[in-house]
Amino acid sequence: MNYLDQLFKATVNSISSTSTIPFVNPTEIYNEGWMTRFLVHYSLQQKIKIGSLIDFGKIKNATSEGLISSPFVKAEINREGYTHADMALGDFSVNYEERGEITVEKNASIFGIIEAKMKSNLSKGTTHAPDYNQASRNIVCIAHNTPREDCDTFFIVVAPEKMIKHHQTKEQLKASVVNSQIENRFEISELDVDEQIMQSVSRCKTAVLSYEEWIEYFKDKDLKDELGAFYKECLKWNRV
Repeated sequence: MNYLDQLFKATVNSISSTSTIPFVNPTEIYNEGWMTRFLVHYSLQQKIKIGSLIDFGKIKNATSEGLISSPFVKAEINREGYTHADMALGDFSVNYEERGEITVEKNASIFGIIEAKMKSNLSKGTTHAPDYNQASRNIVCIAHNTPREDCDTFFIVVAPEKMIKHHQTKEQLKASVVNSQIENRFEISELDVDEQIMQSVSRCKTAVLSYEEWIEYFKDKDLKDELGAFYKECLKWNRV
């Protein structure tokens, strides 16, 4: 074990100990980001298939916190910055030594984004577009970067089952809501609605998935137990 491994192990142990003060705030470790990274990592390793939504055996690349562009990053009116994708998956490249921008392959066959939540709701909007929620923003980024009709695209929100119900997350992903918000985003940027992008939006599969459901897809009992234990700590420290 190297020194960094020792430090990480000591930090985790300090959190679970009743006799010491944790070295860091437990939510820096037990949070939606790490929960989702672990789930994606082992889903890729185990080639997990979640219904017709996503087959991890077909995923070539995955990255967390990469930057992805939208139709509005170069708008002259009400411009917006690049979006940080909690988890991007599919046929793309990313160079963190330069900017960390995701470049979807021209012939990509699959690309999607997972938005991870633990307790909070999807953000309602941006500075220049208060009624443009986090789901709509991610979906239009996906559509903007995947013009090919044969590219399988998806956007998934993953969260605790309890919070999905509390925030009515599924209602926020309805096509009528998403389309209206994206069309309005074009309008406040004084741009014509891009019909090609809207067609790509309509092709993008959207879903809400609970951590509880995702963990159940694993067949390896020991792995499932470890993921479940980590998730239990996430719920505890985030007071869900």
